[in-house]
Amino acid sequence: NQKVIIFTVYRDTAEYLFKQLKSRGFDKLAMVSGSGSLTSDSNEETNKFEPILERFAPYTKLYMEKEWEFHTKQKGMNAFYEWQEWIKENQPRTYKKLQQPIDILIATDALSEGQNLQDSDMVINYDIHWNPVRIIQRMGRIDRLGSPNKKVHSINFWPSDNINTYLNLQGRIEQRMAAMKLAGSEVDLQFSDSFKEMAQDESLEQKMTNRMLEQMQITLDDIEVNEQSLGFNDLSLEQYRQDLLAEFLKDKDRYKSMPRGLYTGFKADKTICPQPGLIALLGYPAKPSKIKDHVYRTFNLIYINNQGEEVLLNQKEVLEALTYHKDNERFVPRQVDCGEEGTINGLAQSLKHWLDRQAYSEEKQEDGTVKKKMGKESLNMLSNLRKGDRDAIDRVKQNKKASDKFQLDNFDLITWFLITPN
Repeated sequence: NQKVIIFTVYRDTAEYLFKQLKSRGFDKLAMVSGSGSLTSDSNEETNKFEPILERFAPYTKLYMEKEWEFHTKQKGMNAFYEWQEWIKENQPRTYKKLQQPIDILIATDALSEGQNLQDSDMVINYDIHWNPVRIIQRMGRIDRLGSPNKKVHSINFWPSDNINTYLNLQGRIEQRMAAMKLAGSEVDLQFSDSFKEMAQDESLEQKMTNRMLEQMQITLDDIEVNEQSLGFNDLSLEQYRQDLLAEFLKDKDRYKSMPRGLYTGFKADKTICPQPGLIALLGYPAKPSKIKDHVYRTFNLIYINNQGEEVLLNQKEVLEALTYHKDNERFVPRQVDCGEEGTINGLAQSLKHWLDRQAYSEEKQEDGTVKKKMGKESLNMLSNLRKGDRDAIDRVKQNKKASDKFQLDNFDLITWFLITPN
């Protein structure tokens, strides 16, 4: 039918959708959130959304939920049509609501529970909540006993492939819903094609059991770090391996499912971290979209200042700096948390400058001209070739230039720390 509910997590998104649809000529439109509501036929914001819901779902919110001195032998929608005629003659204020219907309701999760809105037969999840319970609750607004609709529908908007590669949102939610199904919860099998296949798999319970058994058999080998791939050469990292293993074992699945690009920060001791900048873990090569089992060949753990210059020269020193500050209170400048474009672009530029320095360095000549020389990566490769390093030999065979490798798009930013000297 013409009634549709569009759910989003954020009020800003709800307001954006409301303005966009209104500007495109849609009327009979409303936006409802916990902090205020709007309708397309009024310029005033209101904190009372119940009158809006009554205009959106009169069969449920007015006819079914309220008591009336109205009697009929009809049932269902036929009774509702008769009631409308009775209202026209006996309740002019209520009849006015019927004459001002709302057909498109944009709502935050303030409406995802405790409301009967089964006049509508469609829910659109414009964004997907991280908690699958919320998704089930959203659908529950229309998938209820007493619905006048023979069928109800839901549409899910998933992130684009490159964003979903970072978040793995769909896979994580489907795994949670599968676990809920095993626990006896009622879930929507039509949520997605891949979830339907997963939920109807007769071996689902056995697979989940096997997965739990695997978690109980983790050994140090499961997270053994290849010293060559991390570029730590002959420096001993056993201390860090033991600490990481202990933390990793606490919640392996949680760490494995974390999206890339997570960030935090801290106020640093100037004697340890003397310059503002960032500590970043980069993975090479970047993970292609739609590839689940990607393996990075190398990692770079760097501490650079805002000009992209290395503050600490080897990765063991960076780990020592992080260890020193691991119990510090987290601190991130407001400009970064708010996503201010200039600040974020500045951080991206500092990373780009660091990458450029790996490919080549610049030396100013006496006549004022600038001469490009081998960068750090090329010099390291020459040094490793002298030692007979297998990776260096393979790279020479591949004829891959350092300038081709050290491009921003070739690396994934796995995690990063904002450093603010105290």
